[in-house]
Amino acid sequence: VVSTQSTGSSGINAEYGKQWYQRRVRGLFRRVMALPRVLALLVVQLYGVSLALKPVVLVPGALASHIEAKLDKKTTPHWYCSKKSDWFTLWLSIEYILGPALNCWADNFKLEFEDGTFRNTDGVQTRVPGFGKSRTLDYSDNHHLLSYYKPLVDALLKVEGAVEDVTVRSAPFDYRYSAPSDVNTKFQSRLKGLIEETVLKNGGRKVVLISHSLGGPTTSTFLHSMTQDWRDSNIDSWVSISGVFGGALKVVKAMVSHGVMDQLPNIISDRFVHRRVARTIQGNYYMLPRRPVYTGSDVLVRTPNRNYTVDNLEQMFVDMGVTNGPEMLGTVRNSSYVGDPGVPVHCFNGKDIKTTSSYYYTKQRDFPDEIPTDVWGDGDGTVPHRSLKVCHGWRSTCSVQEYSGEKLGEHGKILDNPAFIQHIVDIVTDVKKTSCTDKCSSAPVDNRTL
Repeated sequence: VVSTQSTGSSGINAEYGKQWYQRRVRGLFRRVMALPRVLALLVVQLYGVSLALKPVVLVPGALASHIEAKLDKKTTPHWYCSKKSDWFTLWLSIEYILGPALNCWADNFKLEFEDGTFRNTDGVQTRVPGFGKSRTLDYSDNHHLLSYYKPLVDALLKVEGAVEDVTVRSAPFDYRYSAPSDVNTKFQSRLKGLIEETVLKNGGRKVVLISHSLGGPTTSTFLHSMTQDWRDSNIDSWVSISGVFGGALKVVKAMVSHGVMDQLPNIISDRFVHRRVARTIQGNYYMLPRRPVYTGSDVLVRTPNRNYTVDNLEQMFVDMGVTNGPEMLGTVRNSSYVGDPGVPVHCFNGKDIKTTSSYYYTKQRDFPDEIPTDVWGDGDGTVPHRSLKVCHGWRSTCSVQEYSGEKLGEHGKILDNPAFIQHIVDIVTDVKKTSCTDKCSSAPVDNRTL
């Protein structure tokens, strides 16, 4: 009897001990899981950030990020070009792309293509400065003559509780490279880390991603590479501005006959030098018109002997004498993800502005050097409307705002539009409850499709 009571007593004690142990473990687990938020709140107190303000990460378009270079070259194209240098601004320093200096810039800025891979020219190191800072993308040039995100950043940093380099942060990238290059893969890894760090520094508040132009497909491709759990945990919403989701005809002109500086006379900045460089840039191939926004019935370039569409762009490069063009184009085929991104999207763009829909080169003997005739359509002056409106149809898109006319909606001027800027401030502060998270929280992701 004594033995039975002892066993029963020890059984009761064992069960009590088990329950006590489980309670302690659960309590410890809850405290451990609460640490990230506690640490985040401490960081918020340290930086003085308002929890009512959503943090922002800015992704720029092509030509907007500064690129610095350091030279250690064995040869140069001209005697006046430097072989060695410390770090200097490769893009954009305006005086560096004018006159004779243009030849030196071209040799340093261009990319080489070997064994299916793009890389810098031998002896040229490059880097993109200002990652994570607020003011990195204020201007496109190093002399602060060409304003870019500055009006928007000024407005965001004036919001009560905003802290420079904490609330608003920049994610510049080397736009010469695109997915799936190693350079772009490293950028996407840095962007992921920046977003996670920004969430932590802002007390767990999720990030509003803001992109412009090439930043649109770049951001879309990035989001599609993340899991839905990661997107739900870190992204409040994505503001897409003038996204080049289906490509842009201006890139075609840059690669066929003009380069990127087609507004300047040759005596100041030779378009053929710019064109030679443009044909080496992977990011340009990435921005060419693509399916399904364009089909084989949409003529992009017309000549007396042949028309070129998305179905025979490879032949166009061959006909231009760019023999490795088809292979370079092949590196980016199917690398842009422009389906539903699985996060709430606010889509902004211009419309009702004369925009090139195709080019006509009238003299076959002068192709591709001839200055073409523009065939006009609708868009924002740079990107055709059919490419801009891709994001209108996503299930996750919760607002669409289009600005009519050049003053308010032109591809670059939209960033200066006071109504646009106020709309972004409203999204970041949630004044009008514009997050619409419920609508988009379970949106499916459909890779490479619209």
